[in-house]
Amino acid sequence: MREYTKFYITPKGERAARSGHPWVYAEEITKIEGEYQNGDLVDVVTNKGKYLGTGFVNDHSKIRVRLISTNTNDKFDADFWERRLRYAIDYRRTVMPGADFKCCRLIFGEADHFPGLTVDRFNDILVAQTLSLGVEVRKELIFNLLYKILREQGEEIRGLYERNDVKIRLLEGMEENKGWFALAEAPEPGEPLTAIVENGIK
Repeated sequence: MREYTKFYITPKGERAARSGHPWVYAEEITKIEGEYQNGDLVDVVTNKGKYLGTGFVNDHSKIRVRLISTNTNDKFDADFWERRLRYAIDYRRTVMPGADFKCCRLIFGEADHFPGLTVDRFNDILVAQTLSLGVEVRKELIFNLLYKILREQGEEIRGLYERNDVKIRLLEGMEENKGWFALAEAPEPGEPLTAIVENGIK
């Protein structure tokens, strides 16, 4: 039995969700059952209570719920996030093989079912931007899993730098910031300089 708060939505919102649209807007919500805090996971259902998906809720945003799953059996634990990350990384390694994998976008927001999260790789440095509160409150888990997976695959990663100095974070009720993220198993790098090769050019 799921224990998440239920967000009932309009037929228009239902059609969008069923067609794969990852956002539920504030004006599409007709009723809420249960209590929640911003950043929590909530279930989105039709007006008749039929499950549509689960996502991050944030009252500060016009995008009230950002869907991350349409599988009612998903358990959103560390294993879930690790599977998601491995799928995204394996896909990038397939389409950006060899040296190209050392300079590419590893995580591309909603396209990888990580709403509001972008992670770029510049050789041995990862650069992340977090634009949704749901990811923000889970980023310690997500970033450390990402580092672990890449190191397991033999990739040399010195650190992860956050570039959250963008105004859009204010719309989600978050502050702007930038700097090194403290990974559990990696010392903070000094100088954020690295060399990359893109399309054969160093």
